[in-house]
Amino acid sequence: MRNLLGFLIRISPLLLFILLETVAVVLMVQRSKYHNYAIISTSNTVSGGLLDASDAVTSYFSLASANEQLSLENSQLKNEIEILKERLCEYEDSAKVMAFRDSLLPDASALTHIPAKVIGNSVNKFDNFITIDKGTADGVRPDMGVVCSQGVAGIVSTVSEHYSVVLPIINSKSRISCRLDSSKVIGSLVWNGLNPSYARLVEVPRHVKVTVGEKVYTSGFSYVFPEGVPVGDVAEAELRESDSFYRIKVRLSTSFYSLSFVDVISFSGKDEFDKIQSVTDK
Repeated sequence: MRNLLGFLIRISPLLLFILLETVAVVLMVQRSKYHNYAIISTSNTVSGGLLDASDAVTSYFSLASANEQLSLENSQLKNEIEILKERLCEYEDSAKVMAFRDSLLPDASALTHIPAKVIGNSVNKFDNFITIDKGTADGVRPDMGVVCSQGVAGIVSTVSEHYSVVLPIINSKSRISCRLDSSKVIGSLVWNGLNPSYARLVEVPRHVKVTVGEKVYTSGFSYVFPEGVPVGDVAEAELRESDSFYRIKVRLSTSFYSLSFVDVISFSGKDEFDKIQSVTDK
């Protein structure tokens, strides 16, 4: 206690100086509008900087939940777009065109998007796989299409209650029906196990005009993917004299290196379609 009193006595001149300075500043601010404004402005600048720093730290740690929320909102918007597409079709002029289209393609209003997070992903194997955090409890079934914001990702292969394994288009067993944008000709997208950024479009006949750079989309001739989902663009189109079909190299629109969130596409009429298809395949 004696040491504390001695210390206070030694620094008493400094304490008195600080007290007098504080009183002087308070009086100066109260009596001078300029100094009052300067103090308030400085205080706002400092507090604003601290709030910005605090918000930056908070935002950084909440990025995961923000991404999940954006993915959910994106899926909801896609569902609304599909409904709007169906309503727009009601105003098309030609009933015959609509009837023909409906006989070939799944009903756009019958599909929904199930948002999912990628929890496992391989890109450097001959047979790559993707694991997502949704399963039968969420409505996911085998053979459902999987897409992301960039385009096609793959097809659901195996499903458990809360998880699913997806066969991506960068798997040697993958085969997806696609069409060229300019000619609307149908081909099959396959992967040769080399570069995860490229695939091959096969079965495109030689009489078709193929242009480097033109877009490739899903054909919609199944209950896996709707029509018009981006697949990529033509990087190379080679036609040898003895070939009956093109050798087309497609630059994939989906970057599998950074795949984080996907949507599983569910068609309400898929079960009925599969039953009919199983009869015709016998």
